[in-house]
Amino acid sequence: MSCLNKKIWILVGTRPEVIKQVPVYEACVRRFGLENVAFVGTGQHRELLVQALDYFGHKLDENFDLMTPTQTLPGISAKVLERVGKAFEQDKPEWIVVQGDTTSAAMAAWAAFQSGVKVLHNEAGLRSYDLQHPYPEEANRRLISVVAQVHCVPTAKAKQALLSEGTRSDQIHITGNPGIDALRMALERKPSRELETLRAKVPTERLVLMTAHRRENRGDAVDQWFRGLREFLDAREDLSLIYPMHPNEMAREAFKKHLESSDRAILATPLPYGDTVHLLKSASWVVTDSGGIQEEATTLGMPVVVCRKTTERMEAVESGWSRLAGTETSGIMDAMAWADQRARELGGKKSWLPIFGDGHAADRIAALVSINSSV
Repeated sequence: MSCLNKKIWILVGTRPEVIKQVPVYEACVRRFGLENVAFVGTGQHRELLVQALDYFGHKLDENFDLMTPTQTLPGISAKVLERVGKAFEQDKPEWIVVQGDTTSAAMAAWAAFQSGVKVLHNEAGLRSYDLQHPYPEEANRRLISVVAQVHCVPTAKAKQALLSEGTRSDQIHITGNPGIDALRMALERKPSRELETLRAKVPTERLVLMTAHRRENRGDAVDQWFRGLREFLDAREDLSLIYPMHPNEMAREAFKKHLESSDRAILATPLPYGDTVHLLKSASWVVTDSGGIQEEATTLGMPVVVCRKTTERMEAVESGWSRLAGTETSGIMDAMAWADQRARELGGKKSWLPIFGDGHAADRIAALVSINSSV
């Protein structure tokens, strides 16, 4: 195993984890040296994981490559727990850094607990207090919180959530979210020619970016969402929409049914991370069910319509930059009208808003990892 004798493992399984863990990996390498830090992947996702790593110019030290066609949550959970647990038997690091709310993060943290490996939870403390929304992420976060020694939270609200659950205050650290570090890094690079070609297809100056991928939005919920989008587009001829489809293709039929016939609705292939954030920056406003997009769009100072029943990122709602729209057409239409009006009032002016972080979280997180000492 190539990560033998490395004391810190930075674990990833999905594209969002790569985005938020790359700054942490780089900060740990700067602080502790490459010989002490391993970048380890479960392979919960495959193509998007590699795509995100390639963008940042990194490769994994070890990839368990666990993804299989039509995999189930119990199946991938069992595989991660077993493979990571066996890896700990061969090579027991001092620390594993897990991110957010994925099955990879939860099962790797549980394996670490059973093996006596210390857990640092990056992006800890987010709560919706509804185990079905988001599913299974809310449960994953709570599980990690039980076994982590260090909780790196993005905001004061996340810290308060952990305190209310009995987490020791000296284990909780407000660091900001390293996803904002990654956003800053990506915006410092130029967009690709492919993105410029895609942007040239947009027939209007004003653009809405949409993302959709959540399990709980499948079926009638996504159908209502896309029906509302079509009605909204038809009523506003100065507005176009780009939808980079997620590989799970949960919304393909809804797009075909409601949006394909519109010449101002563009279906795109999944975009690399850098192109996504540059496209996001050029949008007037955003409609999404993604957690990361909520953070990024709010940071860039643009209105966000959240097509979910709950969100773990209420800071954006409370700050007035996000609306929780639900999944029914009427609520989504109302929220889109708000977002469009807010964007018109802004007139294209956007400001960097450090609600979820200042873009320098990773160094704070790395400083909380201590080799050869107890926490």
